[in-house]
Amino acid sequence: MNPSQSSQNHAVVFGCSGINGYALVDQLLSGYPSQTTFAKVTAVSNRPFTAQDAQWPADERLDIVSGVNLLLGDDEALATTLREKIPSFETVSHIYYAAYTPSSDLAEECRLNKQMLRAAVQAFEKLSPKLTFVTLITGTKAYGVYLLDKFPFRGQVPLSEDLPRVPEEYSKDLFYYHLVDLLHELSAGKSWSWCEVRPDVIVGVAPFGNANCMAQTMGIYLSVYRELEGAGARVVFPGNETTWRLLSTDSNQDIIARFSIYASLQPREKVHARAFNIADGATPVSWSQRWPILAAYFGLEGVGPDSSAVHPTEYIERNWERIEQLCHERGLKGDVIYKSMHNTGSRMGSLKLMDFDRPLDLTRARTLGFDEELDTASSWYRAFDRVRKAQIML
Repeated sequence: MNPSQSSQNHAVVFGCSGINGYALVDQLLSGYPSQTTFAKVTAVSNRPFTAQDAQWPADERLDIVSGVNLLLGDDEALATTLREKIPSFETVSHIYYAAYTPSSDLAEECRLNKQMLRAAVQAFEKLSPKLTFVTLITGTKAYGVYLLDKFPFRGQVPLSEDLPRVPEEYSKDLFYYHLVDLLHELSAGKSWSWCEVRPDVIVGVAPFGNANCMAQTMGIYLSVYRELEGAGARVVFPGNETTWRLLSTDSNQDIIARFSIYASLQPREKVHARAFNIADGATPVSWSQRWPILAAYFGLEGVGPDSSAVHPTEYIERNWERIEQLCHERGLKGDVIYKSMHNTGSRMGSLKLMDFDRPLDLTRARTLGFDEELDTASSWYRAFDRVRKAQIML
């Protein structure tokens, strides 16, 4: 990064209402890596919301732009919308892309998300001659962890960015690969560069709620458990003996955001078209280590799995009438709490279904010069604090 140009940087964050996009805006406004690195920060979302909803630091550099649909299907219409809604659109230098549209049809999911990324990047190629960098946040689906018993890299840990893609029968329907291939295509012969950032389980939360957020669902469950069972109660790990011992590396949303920003400011030759794993630390952690720490935040005793374990969603269902009453008494967002315990994140599949270690190799990020770490308590407690602040936890 050239310090003399730093004050001219203008960051646009797509998907800013999600877990990664929210944290990116928060870190940019919190002065990472310095208060003068970015002159402007534009948070873009299809969902309407206010600065008060987002709970970001008050900052005159911030513009919130909602109602931007990247699936308009008309490039000129999208460019017009961005031109009209984004102040100083011609100065955009960095795109942080964390937008996502789900679909039960995997081929359609690939098509939709590829269309969205293409529309965003090509729009700013036309709108801003200063476009310098595009950051794409993906995840460990790139290693096939979602394939469970068909996981192709069993025993090949820590997982390195140099591992090949999963077999074609699965890779054709994994939208991450389509997005990466698109950036290779779009950047060919261009002055801007890009990188891919790969976290594993993201420890964090967005104030608007999130459909797949373990810290949010776990925080709700443990806070309700403490409320109903009392301080010091024993809370059984809702997984099994296998997952209790498996090793993985958590990725706090702030660590992901800070690394994404850090990488985007490095010389092109160090980062262009490269993937980077990112996690709270290089030392993997098991649930046998993690669970007692999480429980302690709520004044509970976290113990290993046994036959008395209850799935968190079942526990919430069983006690919903009382929980709803408490939400009303304390002014909490009962509707968000209920949805959180019944969405994809509440399934907590990694606590039951995975039977393999999956720690990430952080050598590439460390070689780049990024060595920030968070311990388990700091990472999860920060997330729980945010869940509570968002009024979606007892």
